[in-house]
Amino acid sequence: MARAKKLPSGNWRVRVYGGKDKLGKAIYKSFTADDKKTAEFMAAEYKIKHKKDIKSGLTFDKAVGEYIEAKRNLLSPSTIRSYEVMQRTSYTLLKDKKIDDLIESNLIQVQMNENAKKYSAKSLRNQLGLISAVMKYNHYYIGNITLKPKEHKALPMPTEKDSKKIMQLLKTAPDIECQALLALTCSLRQSEIAGIHVEDVNKGKIFIHGARVYNDKKEFVYKPTNKSSAGTRIIDMPPYLTKQIAKRCKEVKSGFLFDIKPGTVLKRFKKLLADNNIPQYTMHSLRHCFAATLHAQGIPDKYVMAMGGWSSNHVLQDIYQYTFKEETSKIKKKTNNYFENILENDTKNGTAKK
Repeated sequence: MARAKKLPSGNWRVRVYGGKDKLGKAIYKSFTADDKKTAEFMAAEYKIKHKKDIKSGLTFDKAVGEYIEAKRNLLSPSTIRSYEVMQRTSYTLLKDKKIDDLIESNLIQVQMNENAKKYSAKSLRNQLGLISAVMKYNHYYIGNITLKPKEHKALPMPTEKDSKKIMQLLKTAPDIECQALLALTCSLRQSEIAGIHVEDVNKGKIFIHGARVYNDKKEFVYKPTNKSSAGTRIIDMPPYLTKQIAKRCKEVKSGFLFDIKPGTVLKRFKKLLADNNIPQYTMHSLRHCFAATLHAQGIPDKYVMAMGGWSSNHVLQDIYQYTFKEETSKIKKKTNNYFENILENDTKNGTAKK
């Protein structure tokens, strides 16, 4: 709260910042009274009313823009970019509405209902998340908004047979072999792979601490921090990959280990699969396969999380705990044999129910 100062005349005065004029010059409003408390009360009353007047005329679109600018140097370039895309495309019913009106109506729910016709449940959650953040930033709070149920879309992942075949085929594609193996055998994200520096490699270990992503200007930039603290980790590579990475380090000498962008790596990887009649898995499929392989081997989730850079196990349980199809078939066959033996023995012993 602004403090009143005593003037030579004996009165008390408070100066309150009221923004800037068209030329960018600061504007101050003065409040003078016979006593200190009255002057401060008048100033406080003005600030509340002034703030309310500003907010009451603020459109949602402008509020989103102000929020993005306030967070531009705090959030990752990819997050800012996603916010700007949502601002342009996801709030057609809200953008010109004053944020005051959004509290007094059900327009947010109407917008979410409309978006549900063309967006996934995950996209809807992200859109509502930005709305909530913008409103909270302006000291407004929205009630419960109903979204469509969470979708469980299984990402196609290599079977055990396919993963073995892929590892052999990668030896014929040296330009993407290391990148794909880092995803499959070490569970690295594409952005993390692109962000590895030669200096991050120490024999059989790689220090993962940054990533390369696209910013709001569609520039491919380096981000020195991971999306979560769990993403900062040291990974141990298999011996074969260690040798291949060592060769790459000698070739590059310094700077980024790989000069091929993730999109190009994915395109070449898919072509390799197509040329060999293997389903169109993605680089992210390989990361999932890593978690699935460890899970199938009975590795506890906490170790899978640490190696893969996941900060919570709900992601692991919802998405990554995949069991290979062949393994599932073997287990089901074993289970069927177990029950069949019991049923057959009961029949032979004459204990089956008539």
